[in-house]
Amino acid sequence: MKKISLVFVFCISSYILFAQNTITGRLADDSGQPIAFANVVLKAIATDSLITGATTGEDGSFSLACQEGTYNLVASYVGYERLAVRCSAGDDLGILTMEAKQLEAVTITASRTTEAVDRYVVLPKPEEVEAAGRTLVLLDMLGLPGLKVDVALQSITVDGGLAILQINGKEVPVARLANLKAEQIKRVEYSNNPGTRYLDRGASGIVNIILKEREDGGSIVAKAESALTTGFVNGYLLGSYHKGKSEFALEYTFGYRNYDSVPYELEDSYLNPARTVTRSQRTNMPFWYIQHTLNAEYTYQHDDSTMFVASVQDDFFTKTLDATGTMTKTDNGTTTNQSMQQHNYSTENLPKLDLFYTHKMPHGQKVELNVVGEYATDRYDNTLTYTSGTYATSIDGHGYALSGEGVYSVQLGSTELRTGLQYQHNFTENEYTLYGVKTAMTKDNAYLYAEVQGMLGQKVGYSIGTGAKLLNVTDGTSDQHYIRNLSTARLQWRISPQWSLTASSQFTPTLPSLSALSSVFQQTDDVEGRQGNPDLKPSELLSNQLMLRYVHPKGWYAVATAGAMHHFHPIVSTYAYDPSRDLFVLTSQNADLWQCLYANGQVGVQGLWKCLNLSLTGMFFHYNSKGVDFSHTRDNFTASANAQFYWKSLVAGANFTLLPQWTLYGEDYSVSEMAQSIYVQYRWKRLTAMLMWHCPFNPQGYRYETEGLSAVHPYRHINWTVNNGNMVVLGLSWQMDFGRQFNKGEKTLQNGGYDNGMVK
Repeated sequence: MKKISLVFVFCISSYILFAQNTITGRLADDSGQPIAFANVVLKAIATDSLITGATTGEDGSFSLACQEGTYNLVASYVGYERLAVRCSAGDDLGILTMEAKQLEAVTITASRTTEAVDRYVVLPKPEEVEAAGRTLVLLDMLGLPGLKVDVALQSITVDGGLAILQINGKEVPVARLANLKAEQIKRVEYSNNPGTRYLDRGASGIVNIILKEREDGGSIVAKAESALTTGFVNGYLLGSYHKGKSEFALEYTFGYRNYDSVPYELEDSYLNPARTVTRSQRTNMPFWYIQHTLNAEYTYQHDDSTMFVASVQDDFFTKTLDATGTMTKTDNGTTTNQSMQQHNYSTENLPKLDLFYTHKMPHGQKVELNVVGEYATDRYDNTLTYTSGTYATSIDGHGYALSGEGVYSVQLGSTELRTGLQYQHNFTENEYTLYGVKTAMTKDNAYLYAEVQGMLGQKVGYSIGTGAKLLNVTDGTSDQHYIRNLSTARLQWRISPQWSLTASSQFTPTLPSLSALSSVFQQTDDVEGRQGNPDLKPSELLSNQLMLRYVHPKGWYAVATAGAMHHFHPIVSTYAYDPSRDLFVLTSQNADLWQCLYANGQVGVQGLWKCLNLSLTGMFFHYNSKGVDFSHTRDNFTASANAQFYWKSLVAGANFTLLPQWTLYGEDYSVSEMAQSIYVQYRWKRLTAMLMWHCPFNPQGYRYETEGLSAVHPYRHINWTVNNGNMVVLGLSWQMDFGRQFNKGEKTLQNGGYDNGMVK
């Protein structure tokens, strides 16, 4: 809290110091369109020395704080002639027109990307937009550090972690982004360090798509994908209509899978002087699921400064798994051969109401408010049958979550200050019907934060933030209270137009889930059981990273990254023998530490021969995991390659994992899938056709392997999704737009996140 107080004191003192005089204005091109993210500086007339500087906003506006006097204002932006005007403190310069350079269309490829203090700003090239068709394909072309896009799987990650996806600052699912037309994009804003605001969500980065002014009228988007040889179907439908200050949108997403070939191989040992068990199991675990998502949204844009958004969404999900197999078990020297059957059924329904309001005020001030209500119903049934007996679980659950966030920000010259408060109340009640047990748990989560960012001179940018998280969990008989700090810092040095060096650090707690804290015991079979741990404490993660980036004027680039992560008292899953039950029980514990040292190198080229992008990435990891009775280290090297070819309305791409990534956490050592995909897309008028080829050189499909290093429960589990092997998917999408111009504002808050607390 002391850090937060210092930030607020800095905010107040900065406002008093600089708010007395400002020079304001707006940059536009010769057609009147605003020029965003241009550099604007004030210089002393006599010495030409720098006084202050800023970057224009989305509407091209700028505000420079200064003392009394007369100055030279200089504005610059790639593709435009340098602009200089004489001005005095207190002047409102109105609209300043920047003239485009005549030869800019044939200049350097790298000029489309600008590195701001907290993000990369990318202006897509016309030839990329024409070929890409869809936003997901366009993102795959950009070659941004840490950003990984798999077009075939429709997934986006940043440094292997969660990516916050936004359109005009409003968070959206990946399906919305995947089906957005590339020609609607004004620019792409990307950050691989999301700052204090998103630390609490564990995000690794943000992808924000800023749209051009939309047309007043209607839009219809329809898309369908289906595999040619197996049960793989995706569907998407979006209809929107906007007129005047209002916009209505209705969105539907459908997903269906029916996989009949999912083999598992399991080798397990359970070791204790009182009981020793080994099991060897071979099974096939076919499954199917259906998911429907329906979202209705209304936006009211009162003016350029005020916007209100209301949306109602409902998610329906149903999954069934039916497995058959055989098992050889040796229990204290007695060996038996048994058949095995498993039936698993789960369903959930999650309706949600989301209300958002934003208002911009004079002197660069902005307020955002967001309130979200969610209600959930869950059903989970699992029946496991061996020759020797049957073990069943049945859970009915329901609950709700109420969450909200308020953010206030102000621009003081080249410095931006932001403070915010997030709060969530979560209630869940689960009835374990076969045990006759009913549990109810409540979680209250509050997060207060503040951050400041700006420039130190012309070449060094900084961003510093800190926050306090207050968490309370109760199950009706006991309470858990936590107070933890979250902090982040980022320093960027623009060494030259080609070179930049960025250092960043994050400190954030990891809080246990409601299911991990539950005291309910569930018996899995005649050997295993699982139970939560009400005594779990939050862990803290400290991450430090240094990144050096080089971009050649002709499109060649290289990125070198080194970092260290240290997890204090990480929450890990461990097995222990329980003599009272004569079972090996899986539960969560706070270990001593988890460490990861890594080094990453990426080289590539964009726009080679104006039609080809190539990149190659290699990464080395060193893991160290320690607990009360274990200590493990592992090293791993992973590599991947990416390529796109584009010409007019045709684009082809390939993403290949050359060496898989193994990850050690606690006592589990697991490997990620060997992702392989090739796609070809062609656009003809309003119709887009795409052919996707999954695992072209791996007929076994995606392979997952986990090795247990525990002295109590060493194991090796392998499974394959054979249906994905050598799978070809055909996709067709169609879009129709009509109408005049429509300018939609930004929604940057996204709350919610129901925690069901089930022990499965």
